[in-house]
Amino acid sequence: MRLIVMGDLHYSSELIEADDQMIEAREAFYTGYLSEFLAFSADYHLSIGDLTHAGKPSEFDFIMSKVKSELSQGEFLYALGNHDTHTCSKGDLQALTGQHRYLAIEEEEAVLLVLDTARENPDHWGGMIDEEQLNWLRGQMNRYEQKPLLVFAHHPVYATTARSTEPMMSLDAELDIWSILNEHQGPGIFFNGHNHVQSVFQRDHWHFVQLAAVPDIPAVLLVNLQEQQLSINTILLQGTPYQELANIFVKGMYDYEPHPDAKDDGHSTELIVSLSSPKKGMTR
Repeated sequence: MRLIVMGDLHYSSELIEADDQMIEAREAFYTGYLSEFLAFSADYHLSIGDLTHAGKPSEFDFIMSKVKSELSQGEFLYALGNHDTHTCSKGDLQALTGQHRYLAIEEEEAVLLVLDTARENPDHWGGMIDEEQLNWLRGQMNRYEQKPLLVFAHHPVYATTARSTEPMMSLDAELDIWSILNEHQGPGIFFNGHNHVQSVFQRDHWHFVQLAAVPDIPAVLLVNLQEQQLSINTILLQGTPYQELANIFVKGMYDYEPHPDAKDDGHSTELIVSLSSPKKGMTR
């Protein structure tokens, strides 16, 4: 099984004090990035949230129209991010995009779990999971025995990846998501964004992989499951002068600041996980 994962895309349909150059740079950046992302051969193309910047229907329309016209293989899935719910309710977004708030997909090689960790409150950007979804998640942890679990969520688990102990930069610490995840007996990989910094963290048989925001690092994660090994590799996209374009249009995005330390402490997100010994470690 092969997956392609993007970080926080933050497509913004409106820019502050925008001029023609800024608008053209935004369109060239996102059109180029989405075309490259969707052109990869994969079983699933996934977004870990903040697909949009203001959560406007026009922003979702732009992205979903690209998916509809350019995705020729596999399926597109996204986890809701806090920016995605700034304007529309979650119910409206389900109707608009045809996607579920959370879901499980069981394949022969692994199980994919897509979570909804967003609030419908633009003033609180921390993560949460409601009781209905928590009960569903508990049930998932005991269904698959030793089968690998690949979890996709916008917010990190508290005290895992970089910045996840800062205020509103993780799932609510009081949720104790770790105790739920730890019930799964096989290996697990938890993919998230939100904090705009590449980061890798390991705890017991779980690995936590955090992606940077796309305007900061225009890249994708290539995830391959083959035989008893899972590999994750960062691929920088180069079909468009992304950094030059981003420097022009991000100045017009409200409440967005480029993160100078997006590559964290020099650790990359390249890793190999052995699926035959879930309680043992990884190599980087």
